[in-house]
Amino acid sequence: MEPVIYSTSLLWAFLSPIGTTLFTGLLGVFALIAAILQKKQGKGARIAMAVGSLVLFLFSFATAAGVFASISSGTETVDVRVNDKTIGTSTSDNGGTSTKYILAATAGLVSYDMIVNSRTYDLAQVDTCYQVTFYKFKSLTDSTPDTDMYHRIEAITRIETADPAACP
Repeated sequence: MEPVIYSTSLLWAFLSPIGTTLFTGLLGVFALIAAILQKKQGKGARIAMAVGSLVLFLFSFATAAGVFASISSGTETVDVRVNDKTIGTSTSDNGGTSTKYILAATAGLVSYDMIVNSRTYDLAQVDTCYQVTFYKFKSLTDSTPDTDMYHRIEAITRIETADPAACP
């Protein structure tokens, strides 16, 4: 068994929310420019475009604030025992499907759902102890509660095999 089953940089751990921030921010800029430059459009349409661009800016700002808060809080490292592996799929309204690879783990009384890629999912072993380094993702739009007894983590930077004695 490999001692390190997953390792990535800070940039790759936060690539999705950073990409969302950049995309919505640029879309907001282009919408505002379009609202200003389209003189032939009615005043109501131009105001609606300007308001839409402000909504995009606010969403972009909220996402950036969540990423900044997550990175500022620093990494956490915990020794966990993987109890179960699950592949979850969901179907969107337009018929597209999304697959998530989930490692369910515990550290004492605390439960963790770790969202990982397919390669890490395949390498992880049930009833094995791993040391996981991650950032707690802070989001204004995440509906999953993050309590002291349950953590859903996606911004993982390292997973490595740990000494079995480290896991209760």
